[in-house]
Amino acid sequence: MHRQLPRKDQHLVLVLALSFLLGMVMALAVYFSWSLRLVPPGLQTFFRTGALVVCPPFLLAYVLGATTSSDFALVLTVGTIIFANAFLYAGVAAGLYFVVTVLMRGKK
Repeated sequence: MHRQLPRKDQHLVLVLALSFLLGMVMALAVYFSWSLRLVPPGLQTFFRTGALVVCPPFLLAYVLGATTSSDFALVLTVGTIIFANAFLYAGVAAGLYFVVTVLMRGKK
């Protein structure tokens, strides 16, 4: 049987799904701009700082840079970066959703 979720739970699921997707997109954007060398050499330091702000698991890419011995290691590291960032975004969104719902409930 299909059970309908309450309206407030539907909003939470939507927020979590969108933030998870946003986290994956941000991680992919950071990784591809890093691997394709789309950033000019003069902006490398600024890019690294920005990449770590929007995708903290990108720190693993520095470890990968020194030990790229196989394609399997590359796939595992990039997959870890993408999913770690997605779960990080979803966790932050869940915390913010909780705070907003508590504050909204207090105003009523």
